Amino acid sequence: MLPVLVTGATGNTGRLVAAGLRQLGVEVREGSRRGHPAFQWYDQSTWRRVLDGVGAVYIATPITAWVRKGEQSPPVGFAADAVEEFVEVAVTQGVQRLVLLAGRSARAEPVNEFMVDLERPVRQSDVEWTVLSPSVFSQSFALSPVREGIAAGHVDYIAVSDEVPIDFTDVTDIAEAAVRVLTTPGHGGMTYELSGPRALTEREAIAIISRTLGREITSRRIDLQQALQSGSGAGGLTEDSMALIDMAIRGRATSAYSLPSNGIQQLLDREPRSFEEFARQAAASGVWTSTTEIT
Repeated sequence: MLPVLVTGATGNTGRLVAAGLRQLGVEVREGSRRGHPAFQWYDQSTWRRVLDGVGAVYIATPITAWVRKGEQSPPVGFAADAVEEFVEVAVTQGVQRLVLLAGRSARAEPVNEFMVDLERPVRQSDVEWTVLSPSVFSQSFALSPVREGIAAGHVDYIAVSDEVPIDFTDVTDIAEAAVRVLTTPGHGGMTYELSGPRALTEREAIAIISRTLGREITSRRIDLQQALQSGSGAGGLTEDSMALIDMAIRGRATSAYSLPSNGIQQLLDREPRSFEEFARQAAASGVWTSTTEIT
C-alpha cells in the first residue's frame, strides 16, 4: 500500500488516525508544521513535497471562526479555498483516494455554506472520495473553555435551546472509521454519518460528567450575544465570523445533529463509544482537575 498523508496529524483526530495506520503497517506522511517535510494549508510551497508518492489523503482542515475586525487571519471558514487548490495538486500528483472529515452542517437547516464550500472540491474530484460526517466531538468537553468550567464547577454553554439533543461522537470512533476507509475498498462516493449511541442535551452531558466526578457542576445556557459580551470575542467580530458561528449554533439545534446514525456500525461492525465511556476516561486522566487536555 502506498503511503497515506494525514493532514492535521497533531490534531484531535489526525493523531489517532496516524497511529491507527501505523499499527496496520501503513507508512504515514504527517501533514503538520512539525512534520518532515513540513505541511501548511496556507503555504502551497509545502504541498508537492509532502504529496510525493502518496496514494491516499486524510483531510482534516483548521477552522477559522472568532476573527475580530481588522485582525490579520486566514479567511473565515474551513480553509475551503486552500482545499480546492490542494485537491487539484493532489490529483495531479497521483493521489487515488481522498477521505474528508466534515461536520453535518452542510446538510443541516439552515445549510452552512462554509461547510458546503469545504466539501464541494472533494466531491467533485476525479478520484475515489469519501466524506466522514461526525456530530459534535465528545472530547469538546475536555478542551478549553469548557474544561476550565468543569474544573471550576460551572459551565456556560452556547445553544439555541435546551430541548434539542446532540449525538456526540467520540474521536476514537472517528479515527477508527477513517483508518478503515483509508485501508479497505468499497467506500468511494460514500458519506458516512458518525454518531454516538444516543443523543444528549448539553445539560444532560454535563450531568453525566458531574456524576462521573462525584461532585456538583452547575450549567447555564447562553446565546451568542451573551457569549460575545462575556468572552474573548467581545469587541467586534467580522460579519463572516458572526455568520459562521451563528450557522454553527443554529445548525446544532436541528435534527441533523440529534438523530443517531449507523455509520460506526457500518464501518466498524460494533456499537459506537458512549458519552459515559468518554467521561470515565477523561475523569481518570485528570483533565477536569488540571490543565491537561485529553484528545
